[in-house]
Amino acid sequence: MLKKANREFVLDKYTKPQICALPGAAELRAALAESEGSDVRAELALLFDKDTFVETSAYTKRGFSEFLATEKSNEFESVITGYGAIDGKLVFAFAEDASRIGGSIDERHAKKITDLYALAVSNGAPVIGIFNSNGTDVFAGTSALAAYGKIMAAVNSASGVVPQIALVAGKCIGTSSAIASMFDVTVKADGAQLYVTSPELTGADGAQDAIVAYKGELKNCAGYIRSLVSFLPVNSSVGIDVIDCPDNLSRKLGDVDLTGDALTAISAVADNGIFYELSSAYAPVVATAFTSIGGVKCGIVATSRAKDDGKLTASAAKKIAKFVNFCNAFSLPVVTLVDSMGLAIDKENESEFAPALAKLAFAYAGADVPKVTVIMGRAIGASFVLLGSKSLGADLVYSLDTAEIAALAADSGVAFAWDKYITEEKTRDELVSEWKMTVSSPANAAASGEIDDIIDTNELRARLCSALLMLSGKSAAYAKACRKVLPL
Repeated sequence: MLKKANREFVLDKYTKPQICALPGAAELRAALAESEGSDVRAELALLFDKDTFVETSAYTKRGFSEFLATEKSNEFESVITGYGAIDGKLVFAFAEDASRIGGSIDERHAKKITDLYALAVSNGAPVIGIFNSNGTDVFAGTSALAAYGKIMAAVNSASGVVPQIALVAGKCIGTSSAIASMFDVTVKADGAQLYVTSPELTGADGAQDAIVAYKGELKNCAGYIRSLVSFLPVNSSVGIDVIDCPDNLSRKLGDVDLTGDALTAISAVADNGIFYELSSAYAPVVATAFTSIGGVKCGIVATSRAKDDGKLTASAAKKIAKFVNFCNAFSLPVVTLVDSMGLAIDKENESEFAPALAKLAFAYAGADVPKVTVIMGRAIGASFVLLGSKSLGADLVYSLDTAEIAALAADSGVAFAWDKYITEEKTRDELVSEWKMTVSSPANAAASGEIDDIIDTNELRARLCSALLMLSGKSAAYAKACRKVLPL
């Protein structure tokens, strides 16, 4: 005969109600005032215009598990939420407070953040998230795990609706790092920790820095974020933003060589040479930046011949695709400056190359914002197609008169097709020169209709100003309607 299992428990510890006096408003304010000099409030002060930040759900208390005995059972929730102004713009923010239970995440932590997102989306205003948490409240069980999912869902629902900027100010580990990477822009302060698995176990220190748009001292990170918020539209419904041009619309560039370094080219065409670069350390063969050209706020993609001949890698393709998708969501025209010898041949790169290139093609083809491309130097093989070609929907494509555009570079083309013409009278170098003047010349590309005009470097900025101002009236809704009746 089987014995019954002993199922007699003492449950009083967990089920007996505890009656306690609630603090008054004065006591709550006094308790809250104790944290006014905390690090997290100093971080918020760096971001917002002076005395504009207003806290929401300020008195939310921590919901403690009965499994955990603690002297901090009356602690405020470990995240501060609220709104304020940055350069006069309405902005919402949440900031995890490591001084409150290590910033650990539970369901009330998530509720404060999701409530904040509801306000931000309904008001069409950007969201800034400051990350600094030791992780989940392990004693809260599955409800704490579900808190991560609720935050992720809120971030996803706001994606493409309002700009989202993450500031990793302390610990952002495990699932939190995934949440930070869902934001449009991720900024990391010096000394902050951003990883999924500890570098002590993986040996890969800084492995997640690939998602970081900017890295520096906390004060500089705050200044970078303030600049971005000031530049970016507040939401996706604003449309193309044209401001009074702070520079000369007809400014000539002179006889300078803009090929080679992407940042030099961006600076030359940007209004007053001012731009905001993103993710400079990730896939440096391509630069992505926000700027204005002729007063039209836009995004620029520029490949750099100085870095591995501007050859596209899988990482570079992902970087560009994410940037173009963001620009399209927030009505920022895309200017692409091409100087690339094609695709990088690399064994490790190959395994993820095809899907990364597919995402790049989808990004350009799916973008309804104005798209202007300039062949600055070389556009060889797939780089010509993938980097904002007319076949992928570019509105205008220009080429400098010194550019080289072909399926193969001149030396490879000669080796493939013209080797038999090499004689004592006709050298390889002469054939390579002829290839550049005929097969890969801008005139040949223009004859096929893939180039709108061949221009001199001196007039590059003026032509971009003219093109963007003309296209600034382009409506995304109208462009989508045209797709139904017009071929790309």
